Amino acid sequence: MARRLRRSLTRRRAIRRRRGARPDRGATDHGRADLTHPTTRRLGSWRTARGTRVGRPVRASTADTVIFDFDGVLLRGDAFGLFLRRTAFAGARLPLAVAALVLLAPIATIPTFRPWAARWVSRIGLLGRNAEELRAELERFGAELGEEPGRIIAPGLRMIRTHLAAGDRVIVVTACEHTLARAVLDAIGLAGVELVASRIRGPRLIVHNHGATKMAQLAGQGVTPPWRVAYSDSLSDLPILGAAEQPVLVNANARQVARARRLLGARLTTVTWLAGQGPEVRR
Repeated sequence: MARRLRRSLTRRRAIRRRRGARPDRGATDHGRADLTHPTTRRLGSWRTARGTRVGRPVRASTADTVIFDFDGVLLRGDAFGLFLRRTAFAGARLPLAVAALVLLAPIATIPTFRPWAARWVSRIGLLGRNAEELRAELERFGAELGEEPGRIIAPGLRMIRTHLAAGDRVIVVTACEHTLARAVLDAIGLAGVELVASRIRGPRLIVHNHGATKMAQLAGQGVTPPWRVAYSDSLSDLPILGAAEQPVLVNANARQVARARRLLGARLTTVTWLAGQGPEVRR
C-alpha cells in the first residue's frame, strides 16, 4: 500500500510537470497559504466521533487536500502537555498542578467533560503570565521540542514532504496550541505548511480544537470535505478520517482499529510509524 501511494504521488507530480506549474492556491505574501481559500466540496453526510455512521466522501475534482494530525503523527507525545509539565507547572507551581490533576482526573475520564477539564488545566498552568511572555515561552519551547532527539516521528515528516512534493495542499489540524505547534513546524522545516490549531488568549483557552470542533474550524476557514487523505492516531478524529477518501490511522491498537474499521470499512489504512524507520502498512 505504501509503495502504491508513493507511485501514485510520483505519477501525479509528473503529470503536473507536463501540464506546467500550477498557481500556489491561497498563498500569501509571507509564503504561508491562506486558509480562507476554499478548495473542496462538501461531504454528503458525517457524524461526530461518537456517532454510529460516517458518510463516504464524494470525489471532487479539486480534492487534493491532505489533513495531518500533529501529536502522535508528527510529534511523539502531547506537545502542550509537555509544555505544561516542563514549564508552566515547574518549580513553585508543582503543588498546584498536583492538586488540579487530582481534582480533575476523574472528570477527564468522561469524554463529555474532557474538553472542560482540559480548559481548566490549561488555565491553571498559564495563570499569571501576560500574553507576550506566554507567546515567547511557547515559541521557545516549540523550537526546542522540534530539535529534541527522538521527538519528531520521522516517517510522518517524510510523508508530509512526499505530499508537498506531489503538489498536494497539506494542512496540519491539531488540538495543540497554535503558537506552540507553529514553532515546532517551523523548526522541522515546515514553515509553509498550513495550520489549524487551538487558541489561547492570555491564560484562557478560547478554542479547543478537538474532535468535531476540527471540522467546524476547517469549515470556518473555508476548507470543506472531502479531502483525499487524512492521517490521525486518535478516534476523536473520526469525523476528519470519515471525510477522507483514504483515512489512515497511525500507531493504533487492535481495539482502535476494530472500531475505526466498523465505521470506515475497507477504505481504512493503518500504519505503524517508528522512529528512524520506514512506515509499516497494514490493511
